[in-house]
Amino acid sequence: MDEELKIIERILEWAGSQDQAYAWYRTQPIPSVGGETAEAMVKSGRVDVIHNYLDHLAVGGYA
Repeated sequence: MDEELKIIERILEWAGSQDQAYAWYRTQPIPSVGGETAEAMVKSGRVDVIHNYLDHLAVGGYA
């Protein structure tokens, strides 16, 4: 499975729908990683950064 789909599956529950999950993945700047989107991080090979961020959120950390 490619990284984009792994991330979409991880966020699907809290995103509300697949369309909203893709919208978040492609457009939502993430301040704690310099304002980049998840898509930009995946494209630049920093998949570990987005997975660490999602791990942080999963245990109740702030976005």
